Amino acid sequence: MRPQLHRRTLLKAAAAAPLLGMLPRSARAGDFEPPMTFPPSRLLPPELQRGEAFEVIGEVTAQGFSNRYMLSTIYGGYDVVTQDLLEKYVAETRAIAQLRGIKSTRAFASGFASAAKSPYKGVKALVEAPVETVKGVPVALWKFGRRLGEMASGSRGDKEDSYPAELLGYSALKRKLAFKLGVDVYSANVTLQKEINDVAYASFAGGLAFKGAMIPVSLPAVAGRALSAIQYTRQANQILRDMTPEDLRMRNRKALEAMWAETGEIDAFMDNDYFTPRHETIIVMALESMQGVMNRQAVIRRASLVDSNLAALLMQRSVEMMRAYHATVHPVVRFEEMDANLAMVTADGGLAMAMPADRIHWTEWFASTTAALAAYRTPQIRWRGVVVAGQLSDRARSGAQALGLIVESNARDALLPREEWEAPEPLEAEDDTPSAPDSAPSLESPPSADPAPAEPESQPGTGPEWRDVPSSGGVI
Repeated sequence: MRPQLHRRTLLKAAAAAPLLGMLPRSARAGDFEPPMTFPPSRLLPPELQRGEAFEVIGEVTAQGFSNRYMLSTIYGGYDVVTQDLLEKYVAETRAIAQLRGIKSTRAFASGFASAAKSPYKGVKALVEAPVETVKGVPVALWKFGRRLGEMASGSRGDKEDSYPAELLGYSALKRKLAFKLGVDVYSANVTLQKEINDVAYASFAGGLAFKGAMIPVSLPAVAGRALSAIQYTRQANQILRDMTPEDLRMRNRKALEAMWAETGEIDAFMDNDYFTPRHETIIVMALESMQGVMNRQAVIRRASLVDSNLAALLMQRSVEMMRAYHATVHPVVRFEEMDANLAMVTADGGLAMAMPADRIHWTEWFASTTAALAAYRTPQIRWRGVVVAGQLSDRARSGAQALGLIVESNARDALLPREEWEAPEPLEAEDDTPSAPDSAPSLESPPSADPAPAEPESQPGTGPEWRDVPSSGGVI
């Protein structure tokens, strides 16, 4: 089935994209390159161009750092900035389809009905409000841990006292379900959160069981530079599945303290509301794996300054690139802070910057950043360069090379593998007999009362790394 519902709206938005001022400075300056448009086939692998329930439509706007995609799905239309978010939304579309498939079974209808009569029916009331505010129980626990502690203090009645403990059990079940589906349990996708909450609730309070849903993945324990990118991501996903947000927070703080980060630096990073538990944990794990690298605190200082959801994701991906670069390309000995940018000093005398960009043009930001990299003075530097996840225009490449920089591009597959959003194993209820057609929502006819598929991404920060990212990036 090919998505059609949101095609007209998205194509209209795509036509207006070059007019939205997404490169407010570099697009107007001298010989700098403006935003460009390309067909999806030029910039995306086939599996991200279209699928059973989605399609990237219209032209892709390459803005100079992050690309802008118009994604149409049968659940809604998305104005998506960066390929990383596109991959995430495609995975979530697939997961929503699986969850709605489960909700069309008699087993789900029975479990949901039983849950309404169970002693734990109050769990549903506790989880519905977080869906509308911070998008799910795990995030609610992350943000409001103290409040839950007060709820469990014994000042309430016996039945009320049991809710927080059971809520923790429900949260664990939801994390396992999201892990099996191959999606982020802390996602801001409202439709995904609603569907996963319904299925987890029917299982937790109503006894609904799944075939193979909770089978753990066993991986060998590998540490440090021997850890491959895929194993590293799987290990991070397992930790996020198995640990509560409070435990993650304690774990991450302890790891940062071991890196000699100061208390104020740790607090500024961990109290930044734009980092979800997933962002924070992956950044900390990446730094942990870089044992012996000096000045890892610089990464935390830089991360604490991000001021949007999208900037938080890009910061996470930047740190992942640096971890993989250290493990597989050139060992890093220390980090250098160059204003708002970070550079890696390598054991062979290199000074390199990792850029999780989709496609870089010759813009004011890239020109000034590469000039600063070429001019930066630090002892025993023999070569300087940039490594880019995606493409570079010919003008951007020649501009950087004219400054004496080595330029590496198309490093996404090597340094940012998409393993974390691989298609999950089929997930189905024990009784997979479909229920009556009108008893539950289906893939072909999603209920009109569903909330929007995702909240709009907030305005990115003004730091030079993300200057070209537009204010849009959510639902049309």
